[in-house]
Amino acid sequence: MPETSDAATASGARIQLENLTKIYPGSQGPAVESVNMEIKAGELVVFVGPSGCGKSTTLKMINRLIEPTSGRIRIGDEDVTDMDPVRLRRKVGYAIQSSGLFPHMTVAQNIALVPKMVGWSKAKVKSRVEEMLDLVGLDPAEFHHRYPRQLSGGQQQRVGVARALAADPPVLLMDEPFGAVDPITRDHLQDELIRLQHELHKTICFVTHDFDEAIKLGDRIAVLRERSHIAQFDTPEAILTNPADDFVSGFVGAGAALKRLNLTRVRDVGIVDFATAAVDDPLQDIFDLLRSGTTNEVLLLDRHRRPYKWLRRGDLSRAKGTLARAGTLVHDTVTRDATLRDALEAVLTDNAGRVAVTGRRGEYIGVVDMETLMNNVHELLEADRLDAVEHQHQLQEQRARQTHLAQEGIEGAGGSRGATA
Repeated sequence: MPETSDAATASGARIQLENLTKIYPGSQGPAVESVNMEIKAGELVVFVGPSGCGKSTTLKMINRLIEPTSGRIRIGDEDVTDMDPVRLRRKVGYAIQSSGLFPHMTVAQNIALVPKMVGWSKAKVKSRVEEMLDLVGLDPAEFHHRYPRQLSGGQQQRVGVARALAADPPVLLMDEPFGAVDPITRDHLQDELIRLQHELHKTICFVTHDFDEAIKLGDRIAVLRERSHIAQFDTPEAILTNPADDFVSGFVGAGAALKRLNLTRVRDVGIVDFATAAVDDPLQDIFDLLRSGTTNEVLLLDRHRRPYKWLRRGDLSRAKGTLARAGTLVHDTVTRDATLRDALEAVLTDNAGRVAVTGRRGEYIGVVDMETLMNNVHELLEADRLDAVEHQHQLQEQRARQTHLAQEGIEGAGGSRGATA
């Protein structure tokens, strides 16, 4: 789970929603009814709930893309309910599912949009564009002049996040921003957001329908019922171990212990170094490394030091000494901010018993293996088992106390009747 910075070090701002209500004309009841919530500065809060419960409406009222019917919105110490909405939106970043990039603008022009609107100098805007591209893991030299149509879905979402953060707003609103990309890209974008939040400490409100995503990202999760009524607002661990009622239990679903794998990060489980070689290394050097007896496999890195292929002894000779046909392509990697569950899925999908760990731009950092992962899984499962045993003991003690009190009540009542007689 991402660490939450305290208000003193956060660059974000506190958000307070007070009796926030939205009634659409002609509707029989409110879409959102009397929402009261406080989100701490620097906190990442996830809104999760069934379709139509009002979570996106609630989010959009914060920057007044949807105007509240009643209630107040405070950001920091300022009541923004009656502020000019255009001025408000320049202080609140906004990222959506389709990235929302303007197709006729380059990547740089998209990112520069809000800084230009608020009057930044050309030099400051140019520097900020490069800084933001680097921040989201895109090489400025490579992506500066590209258009959105020339980007993959994941790259578009990264640019969308960069644009939302470009003017350094204290608050970032994200409405299912990763919902339209493939699962592997989605995992990597989630990891990227966690890394960014570690660096920036913004106040982030994030809407999703995916409870696993909520567990992975949220400092706290707001589980919303119909009309955005709050069923439970707590940490992911508290919701997993102690759901407030059957409605919340339905969101947790089966396998709560396995879902807790989303609370542990790869950086916490032991990343190890691995024998590597580069695609430009002489073939004889790679042969010598594999024959040295210290390892029977190397990880081949491309010219940007990104994992490319796993090479085992015999691969080069079977491929007649050429790297083009030798080895097995690396199908998946994880970042240090990936969860234990992400790493396990990558290891099982690749069938290799290990997965490469990468940095901001995909560069090699190390490897995490199946043995390390399974040791951590066993520790989590054992902790869950002990928690369950402790919970059962508490229930038994509670029932015993209730039985004892009931018996005392019966005896007391009997004694009183006897005395009266």
